Amino acid sequence: MIYPPDTHFVRLAGPNQINLVQHFYAPPMGLLYLKSHLQQKSGFQVLLWNAQVPSRPGLDKLEETINNFAPDLAGVSVNTANWYDALECAKLVKKVRPGTHVVTGGVHMSVYPEETLAQPEVDSIVIGEGEDTLLEMATRLSQGGSLDGVAGAWFKKEGKVIRNPLRTVEKNPDRFPFPDRSELNLSQHRVSADRLSPAAVILTSRGCPFHCTFCCTVDKVYRRRSASEIVREALSCKEMGYKAIDFYDDIFNVKKKDVLELCDELIRQKVNLPWICRCRVEPMDEEMVSKMREAGCERIQFGAESASQAILDQIKKRITPEQTRDAFRLAKKYGVSTLGYFMIGFPGETREQAEATVRFAFELDPEFAVFHSLIPVPGSEIYEQAAKSEAFYGDYVREFAQNPSPDFLFHSWETALSEAEQYRIIRKANLGFYYRPRYIVRSLKKLSSFEDFVTKVKMALRILSARA
Repeated sequence: MIYPPDTHFVRLAGPNQINLVQHFYAPPMGLLYLKSHLQQKSGFQVLLWNAQVPSRPGLDKLEETINNFAPDLAGVSVNTANWYDALECAKLVKKVRPGTHVVTGGVHMSVYPEETLAQPEVDSIVIGEGEDTLLEMATRLSQGGSLDGVAGAWFKKEGKVIRNPLRTVEKNPDRFPFPDRSELNLSQHRVSADRLSPAAVILTSRGCPFHCTFCCTVDKVYRRRSASEIVREALSCKEMGYKAIDFYDDIFNVKKKDVLELCDELIRQKVNLPWICRCRVEPMDEEMVSKMREAGCERIQFGAESASQAILDQIKKRITPEQTRDAFRLAKKYGVSTLGYFMIGFPGETREQAEATVRFAFELDPEFAVFHSLIPVPGSEIYEQAAKSEAFYGDYVREFAQNPSPDFLFHSWETALSEAEQYRIIRKANLGFYYRPRYIVRSLKKLSSFEDFVTKVKMALRILSARA
């Protein structure tokens, strides 16, 4: 299993890229789940080659690994941003071992399946949840069988693309074993921009039931793991030496009942590890925040997005600015730090609305504020809208999917505000937010280590050097 390097990772233009300094080598959870499932359900030998580690291994190291391990099946994890590097990995596999079957998986497959299979180095793809699909594929291939009828798999046969039906999602995610962390180096995983290190990344759910127009999450079937299983995984991570938890769900608090049950179980079993999560501002209330704090929550990351109700309605966010204010207020009341995400450049958004969003961020005063211009991404409703607009670049990401290039760049959408204007607003917002004397003093008081200091200095320098 291959998680590609980010040598040619798709970049964001202008000041959008300043937050890349917070990269903390998050483990490839999808591959770790697949590895566990294959090893538990079969007798296959499974090796993970992960380039997203501090040593930053290149393709020369991958070639060495392929020669030594001699795989019959190679799975490459793909998202659109790493597509060029992922394809380079697939090409290398075929060069070193031409008979190895190369399968690719990831969100990119759901958006660009045809374009992926058009690459001569790719033999098959997995669309959607991969555990059962990959297990069935590996079993069939090891026995010399065909992939005909394997739900969730598309493959090439005699020059034609065979499109098997999609696989029904597993409604009970507790059926899958915990991700295999045995090959991970604990010291390389930390919660970005924070003192919590090493941090175990844990998923409490799969899928997202919401339909924000800017989001590219294609799995809309929400299913939650049981509180007992989540806590059992947390305790196993604690035994491994992890000192914190990053609950890495798109949305941690879809249902209040689930959050309260998990918090009660964390408390009952005395997990006693600090943790962070990503939440919607609705349905946050006092009972939820107080219980989360009691269970060890140290930071909540909220998608505030905009100060304009009109914009929030347009992007189908289904929240109000007042709900956002209440959520940040409650977090502060119970001593939970916050991170806010704010976007500008929505279709038709005026300068006044964008600047109101920046003022909104200052009003909420989170510990961290992430300012971005809207980047229409494949798989999102807003990308489909943009691709049909004369003010955009057409379906340019599909062209990249067909012919990946090493210097590809994501673009914002110029409607009422030009790309340059958006970047100037973002740069001014970053400088104004992070260089306030009160903020600097507050941050210095919270420094916990030299590593923490270095990380924050890097971010500060990136903010200063970002070009509008």
